Amino acid sequence: MTKNSNIVDKINTIGQSTFSKLIDLSIPPYPKYYYDTFMDELIKSEDSTLIDLSKKYSYLFSINELEEHSSHASFQLAKSTLKEFEKSNTNLKKISDENYVDIANIDKNYDHIPTKKIIDTFNNFQTQVFNELKNADETIMNLKLEIERLEKESHIDPLTKTYNRRVFSKDLSEILDAINGKNVDLYLVMIDADDFKKINDAYGHIAGDKTLIFLTKLMQSSLRKGVKVYRYGGEEFAIILNRTTLEEAKKSIERIINETSQSKLLYKGHNIHLTLSAGISCYKKGDTPETITERADKALYCAKDAGKNCLRVEC
Repeated sequence: MTKNSNIVDKINTIGQSTFSKLIDLSIPPYPKYYYDTFMDELIKSEDSTLIDLSKKYSYLFSINELEEHSSHASFQLAKSTLKEFEKSNTNLKKISDENYVDIANIDKNYDHIPTKKIIDTFNNFQTQVFNELKNADETIMNLKLEIERLEKESHIDPLTKTYNRRVFSKDLSEILDAINGKNVDLYLVMIDADDFKKINDAYGHIAGDKTLIFLTKLMQSSLRKGVKVYRYGGEEFAIILNRTTLEEAKKSIERIINETSQSKLLYKGHNIHLTLSAGISCYKKGDTPETITERADKALYCAKDAGKNCLRVEC
């Protein structure tokens, strides 16, 4: 009983820490965001008992359960959409029934057609249908916004607001399929924050998270409009560069490396110094997402071996 109590206490502590972190970072505690942050805090706790339990028991979400949550949200939205359209259809039928005019009967007694009554009926019908269509338009607009929100939530990393690894894999596959063996200038960049664990250990995980947010904003502002930054995992990011030369690609990434190294990030009176290592791979005919990524990773490791805070190319 004491053991179970200790485990519950630890989980509650991580849960409270998760909510506090989301509040500090101004991130809404949506289920997906809470899950990502909770699991990150769990791993950082390095508590083997809790990590084992997270794989064994259902009250700690697994990746599959998270996907089920997203599917459930989409399913609920579909149900809501159908319900709203059924409601509109029922309302329109009711309006039609209430304003029914027996044309055949009028035709038999055309000498005594109640003109005013018919005009009033049609005016009433028109007004009610207009109002119902207006309500339907508002419902459709709200549903479209909700769909866009769900779609965006599934594509965006909650902490850095960059695209996530799922989108990276999809985009890279689509780009390579479109190239289809042509001679094109395409470069994959892998960027990793050097000695990032030391920042977490020295200043805390909130400082580490704010450092990643700062880094992604710096990268996005340094790249040309339309270039996506992807959070590949942890403190590693990916960038796909096309319609450029190798020299221009190198200049863009070296600028990011230099600006990061020269930047001063203050957190609670502490000056956090961050450097980056980066690797670039050049597209070759027949490349798959795996092969071009593997070469970029190899170049990144070469940059680490060369002393960090630098760029290496693997072509």
